[in-house]
Amino acid sequence: MTGQSDPARRFTVSIGLHGSLIVAHASGDLDYRCADLLHRQVADAWQVTPSMGLVLDLGGLTFCDSMGVGALVLLLKQSRAQGSPLVLSNVPARVERILSISGLLESFHLEPSVEAAIQAADPRHFEG
Repeated sequence: MTGQSDPARRFTVSIGLHGSLIVAHASGDLDYRCADLLHRQVADAWQVTPSMGLVLDLGGLTFCDSMGVGALVLLLKQSRAQGSPLVLSNVPARVERILSISGLLESFHLEPSVEAAIQAADPRHFEG
């Protein structure tokens, strides 16, 4: 049987809290079929949870296209509008390269691990 797998099975987002921070773990293919899912789930979490910031762990990503990058940019804009830090962690080299080529890398705060991102996103230490 040939056929396309369900996009929702190829991309997942799990969201939890660490103190007042939302910590979201994304895994799979962040592409045009799933980019809205990431943005929607994180935006929903921001609406229902009083949060001081967001850590977005990208270590599980296997692919990211321009729509995926667009979702990251939307989250960045939302975080700035709310005055909440957004810190990306475990960014795969290919995603970092896309951000660099597109001129967006300097707009994002990147950390090598979730733990470092949590510390960086702490409002007492965040420098923007």
